[in-house]
Amino acid sequence: MNAPDPRRFWAVLSGTADHEPLSLATLCRGCVDLLPVSGAAISLMAPAHSQSVASAFDGRARAVQDMEFTLGEGPALDAHALGVSVLVPDVRSQARRWPQFSAAAAAMGVEAVFALPLVTAAASIGVLVLYRDEAGALEDIELADAHDVADLVTQLVLVMQSEAAPESVAWALDVSDHRAVVHQATGKISVQIDSDVEEALVRLRAHAFATDRPIQEVASDVVTGTIRFDDR
Repeated sequence: MNAPDPRRFWAVLSGTADHEPLSLATLCRGCVDLLPVSGAAISLMAPAHSQSVASAFDGRARAVQDMEFTLGEGPALDAHALGVSVLVPDVRSQARRWPQFSAAAAAMGVEAVFALPLVTAAASIGVLVLYRDEAGALEDIELADAHDVADLVTQLVLVMQSEAAPESVAWALDVSDHRAVVHQATGKISVQIDSDVEEALVRLRAHAFATDRPIQEVASDVVTGTIRFDDR
C-alpha cells in the first residue's frame, strides 16, 4: 500500500476539499474520512490536564469522551499526561488499567481506542482520539498515517486559535462547547468548599458518577444553584 499524498490529508482536514469552514467538527469528520476508524474526537487540555473543549464526529465518540472526562481515567488523559500515543486495540483487555472506562466503553460498542497527543514544540495541547467498533490494532502504515493526521490537526488547531490569547486556546475555538458549564461549575464549587479547582473538579466528577448523570447536567445544576457542595 502506498502512502497517501499529505496534500490530500491537508485538504480534507482543513475542509478546503468541500469548501467548508474550519472547525473542530470538520477536523473530526476529516479524520474518519482519512483513517480506518469508526469515530474521532478532539479534546484540548487546559494547563491542569483537564479537558476544556471537545468535538467529535458522531454522538458515540462524544459520549465516550464525556464519559472519560467524568471518570477521570482513560487513554486520552494518559496520552496527554505522558505525551505519548496510547494505543488500545482491545479495550476489554484494559480492565485493570482503567476499570471503569474499559467497561463503559465496551458497553457503548467501542472495541478499540487510539489516543494521539497533539504536541507542539512547547507542550501537548490536547489529544486526538480515534475509535473502532471492532477490536484490532492499526497496521503500521495506518498508524503512520494516524500520526501524520495528528500532526496536521495540531497545526490546524494552532491556526484556529492564532488570534486568541495564549491562555485562551480552548475558549477561542468553541465558546459554545457544552463543557463551558463544567468550568463555571468547577469555579463555583471551589468557592463553596474553599478548595482549588482540581479538588472541585474531582468532587463534581464524583457526584456525576454516583448519580449516574452526565457531568454537564450536574454542572448546570451547580451553576443554577440547584446543587450545592457546601451543605447549605
